[in-house]
Amino acid sequence: MPHHLPNKRIWIGLTVVVATVLISYALWIWVMFDADDWYDNPLKYPAKIGSHGTITLMCWAFILATRFRPIEWLFGGLDKVYKAHRYVGETAFFLIFLHPLFLALAISDDVAGFFRYLWFSGDWVRNTGIIAMLGFIILVTLSIYVKIAYHRWKRSHDFFGLLLVIIVLHACISGGEIMRYPVLTVWHGFWVAIGLSSFIYIRILYRFFGPQYDYLTSHVQEIGDAISEVYLEPLGRPMYFRPGQFIYISFDTDAVTEEPHPFSISSPPHESEMRLSIKRLGDWTSDVVKIDRGEPARVWGPYGHFSDYLFRHPKLPAVMIGGGIGITPFLSIVRSKAFCKRTGLSTLIYSVPRKSAGVYGKELKEAMEGLDQARFVQHFSAEEGFIDREMLEGLLQAPLKDYFFLMCGPDPMMKALKTILTEAGVKPKQIVMEDFAIR
Repeated sequence: MPHHLPNKRIWIGLTVVVATVLISYALWIWVMFDADDWYDNPLKYPAKIGSHGTITLMCWAFILATRFRPIEWLFGGLDKVYKAHRYVGETAFFLIFLHPLFLALAISDDVAGFFRYLWFSGDWVRNTGIIAMLGFIILVTLSIYVKIAYHRWKRSHDFFGLLLVIIVLHACISGGEIMRYPVLTVWHGFWVAIGLSSFIYIRILYRFFGPQYDYLTSHVQEIGDAISEVYLEPLGRPMYFRPGQFIYISFDTDAVTEEPHPFSISSPPHESEMRLSIKRLGDWTSDVVKIDRGEPARVWGPYGHFSDYLFRHPKLPAVMIGGGIGITPFLSIVRSKAFCKRTGLSTLIYSVPRKSAGVYGKELKEAMEGLDQARFVQHFSAEEGFIDREMLEGLLQAPLKDYFFLMCGPDPMMKALKTILTEAGVKPKQIVMEDFAIR
C-alpha cells in the first residue's frame, strides 16, 4: 500500500505548526531565564502562554489561507489545509482567553474587580486588549459557529487582518517582554510580517497574482432538480489539471455576485471544455443557471491531490465512493485517459437517496462499461439503507483491508464510512477522503 497519503500528511503539517508555537514558548522562557526576570505572580504565566501562542497561531491561520502550493503539499491537499486552518483558528480563539482571564485573576482582589478588569476603562493598554478579544469572539463565531451566506462569511474574514493589527498594537503599547527583549521582538515581528503579508495577498492580491486563467461561459444547463452544469471554454491558454482536482471560480456577470467559489471539475482533462457540476444549495448556486453564454469567468487553480495515489499506484485495487454531489471528482477521474490505464480492479459506488437523484448514473455506467478492470454500482440509500460493512464485503467478496478507498461526500457519510473501514482493519493510509465542504 502507498505511504504518506494526504490523510496522514495533515498531521505532518500540524506538527510543524505546533513546533513553531513551542519555539515561541521556549524563546520566552529562555529570555526570562537569561535575564532572571520572573513574574511576581504565578498567574501571569498562563496569561503569557495565551498571548505568545495566539500571535503565532493567528499568523499561521493567515498562511494557511494563501493556497500556496508548498503549503498544500505539506498538508496533503487544499481541503486538508482548510481543515488545519479551522483547527488553528479555533485553538488561537480559545488560547487567547487565557491572557485576559489570568491577568484579571492576578490583579483583582475580589469578584467585582475581576469583572471590572475585563471591561473598558481609561487604560488604553487594557482597552486594545478588550477590543481584540471582543473582535475575536464576533469573527470566530460568524466564521465557524453560525451558518451565514457564503459571501457574508467571506467578507467577515476581511476583518481578521485588522484584528491582528490591534493585537500587535496591544503588545507594543503594553511594554511587555515581547517589546523588552530583542529576541522576542524579532521572532514575533517575523511571524507578524509573514502573517499580514499572507492576509494582504489572499484578500487583495490573489485576484491579480494567483494562478488564474480566463474562460468564457459556453453554456449552462440544469440537470435534474438540484444540479446546474456550467461549461467553460478557455480564453487563451487553458488550465492544465489532473483528474479529481478543484478550482475557485468568479463570474463577471450580473447573475451572481463576484466572490470566488470552490467547485470540483467534473470533466476529464482532455476535453476542450471544462465542466462544473454545481448543486443548488443557496442563492448563489441557484442563480448560476442565469449566467448567459459568452459571459467571462476567472478560474484559479487547480487544487487538490485526491486522485494522486490512485494513478501513482495503478495496480492497487481501489474502491471509490461518491455520495450525492460528492460524485463530481469521480466524473473527472473515471472518464480520464489515466484511469483507462489502471490495471488494478476499480469499483465505483455512486450513492444517492433515490434513483431520481442519480443524475450521473448513465454517464458513469457508460464510462466504466468499456473497461476490463472496472465496475460501477449505483446505491439508493432511501431504499437500501446506508452503506455498511456487510454491503461492502458482499460487493467486494474480499476483506476490506485488501482495498484502497477514495471517498467524497457529505461529512456524516464519510465519518461513518471511515469508522466502518477502520473497524474492518483498513489502515488510515488506505483511506483518502476529499472534504465535502471547504469552509
